[in-house]
Amino acid sequence: MEYTYSALHKVIFSEPAEVALPRLLQEYGYQRPFLVASNGLATATADLKSLREALPLGIAGLGTSIRAHTPREDALALLVRVRSSNADVIVSIGGGSVIDACKFVQLAMEQDLHAESDLLEYAQQGDGSHGSKHGDFGLFSAAAAIRQIAIPTTLSGAEFSNNAGILNTQTGSKEGYKGPRLCPQAILYDPALAAHTPKWLWLSTAIRSLDHAVEGYCSGHRTPFLDGHFLHAMRLFSESLPALTESFSDAAALNENQQAVWLACCGLGTVPHGASHGIGYILGSLCGVPHGYTSCVMLPAVLEWNQSELQAQMLSIAAAMGSPTVPAHAVVKKLISSLGLPTTLREVKVPRSKLDEIAARAFQHPVVKRNPRAILSVDDVRQILELAW
Repeated sequence: MEYTYSALHKVIFSEPAEVALPRLLQEYGYQRPFLVASNGLATATADLKSLREALPLGIAGLGTSIRAHTPREDALALLVRVRSSNADVIVSIGGGSVIDACKFVQLAMEQDLHAESDLLEYAQQGDGSHGSKHGDFGLFSAAAAIRQIAIPTTLSGAEFSNNAGILNTQTGSKEGYKGPRLCPQAILYDPALAAHTPKWLWLSTAIRSLDHAVEGYCSGHRTPFLDGHFLHAMRLFSESLPALTESFSDAAALNENQQAVWLACCGLGTVPHGASHGIGYILGSLCGVPHGYTSCVMLPAVLEWNQSELQAQMLSIAAAMGSPTVPAHAVVKKLISSLGLPTTLREVKVPRSKLDEIAARAFQHPVVKRNPRAILSVDDVRQILELAW
């Protein structure tokens, strides 16, 4: 076994982005940043304007058109704009969809790819098939063509991985892209920006990162190093999330949320996840369920289905989350429910008529196939979906 560190250089936390970003750009010698922001942040707040005004050399461009789940056409349009801007760094300000779009741009520029067909050679499809160049890090040079600085405004944790998920809107399925330096060069955590994130989105993406920690802990690639990170992430989420149900201005709780993401995501790209993530990808691409919500409805169900073969891990999860005598799946479901988030497929408007198609697609998905309790048939997936129904 081995643990491979990413090319992330530093994480800055509890500091205003308009203070930290100019200093960081100067430190790295960047002079032409291209900003990519979520549309909501760009149109609804003055923070982006303040951030732009704080940059002494201005910007190379601004993109605000990345939709949820990162449709491939959006990422391709962004690629054209970044490439023509002569930018020397990309600054992402938003959630996982924005961050993943920037990773897609990085890969295309690193490999000097222009045609859509050439890019697809680097993709893995939802059924496990992939292009001839997917995952071949030997194709990448010693120095990246362009890097990313991420200012996350959700808790999905996309900023810690070398992987990008891109939506094929024609087939309703996700494509995966990876490269050795697609993760950001630096991450800036500014809790004040959380005030502009919809509460449901902030809380549900926290559950997404809790899912990273829980399924990482349940994987067969555990080590004491990873276990410590995962279990403490569970503790921090359990302690800090309830404080935000009444007041979304608790700076200490928001900071702890971001610290928990940092801990939860140390295994991204290093340890395999399981059926909660894998089925979640299908729910997102096929049914349009936000990724945070997919974890809300699938994580308790998958934990319940895995219970018989992971009893020791379940006890540790429940203890870390403050309820050592309660089954882990019930502890997780209670936390999600207490945050006012959905816990069933019905609540996220997945039609029962879709369950067979979801099960069939999920059974083919490589992440589902790595679930710690072996999933041997479409019927096994259907059982998990019934628990989530």
